[in-house]
Amino acid sequence: MPETYTAIKLSIEEGIGHITMNRPKQLNALNSVMMNEMLHALIALENDAGVKAIVLSAEGRAFSAGFDLKESAAKKPTTLDDWTALLEADFAFIMRFWDCPKPTVSAVHGYCLAGALELALACDLTVADSTAIFGEPEVRFGSAIVALLVPWIAGPKFAKELLLTGADDISAQRALQMGLVNQVVDEGRALARAMQLAGAMRSAAAHSVRLTKQAINRSLDIRGLRESLKVGLDTALLIEANMSPERIEFNRIRAGEGLKAAIAWRNAQGNT
Repeated sequence: MPETYTAIKLSIEEGIGHITMNRPKQLNALNSVMMNEMLHALIALENDAGVKAIVLSAEGRAFSAGFDLKESAAKKPTTLDDWTALLEADFAFIMRFWDCPKPTVSAVHGYCLAGALELALACDLTVADSTAIFGEPEVRFGSAIVALLVPWIAGPKFAKELLLTGADDISAQRALQMGLVNQVVDEGRALARAMQLAGAMRSAAAHSVRLTKQAINRSLDIRGLRESLKVGLDTALLIEANMSPERIEFNRIRAGEGLKAAIAWRNAQGNT
């Protein structure tokens, strides 16, 4: 792994590690380089005894648009083994934040969609500013949710509203009502508030914080979280490896006219 990063920034200040996604021109789409660098940074922060809490944020006008569709298209997964390797890697990336032994806080502004929403949910706390827009639009173009955390965080009713409609226009206040975020703050204040919350956790007894987080996560595992996420991942594999007509058309337009045209086609389907 590189000693310097190209797709993220990493800093440590007063016991708080700060990972910043740094592909603003691509709306911080999660490609393999960024994900590998984020995992490298996360492990480094976990192993640094001086770091007591971790904050995740992003440069530019969005938290993240989700997994990089251009990169996934370039990989051209076709076989079951191809899709298994790809989806398991994406799933492991998201759950690495969930399993981080140190408390994590995501600071969200602008778009936070698809895999990026799952990433934000995988953090222990999520702060959104008033500009944040959340969504899981996968079903609208025949794709799948990799880490099915939404039902566990928001409950089944809100999860079905969000996931079965493919909504990608959930406001920060609506996300707060759904339980997807902990707090909503004024525009431009999400990172500052996330740092404050991380500071409160840093100031607590690290041993107590770590074991309490572990106990909360284990209680969810006892209720079946891990098994349900495995079922969700198996379902994602079934969806992705068996192309729907919508997915085929989306990919055809994306290959011939570009991603923007494909998204415009997808959005237009609800108006026909």
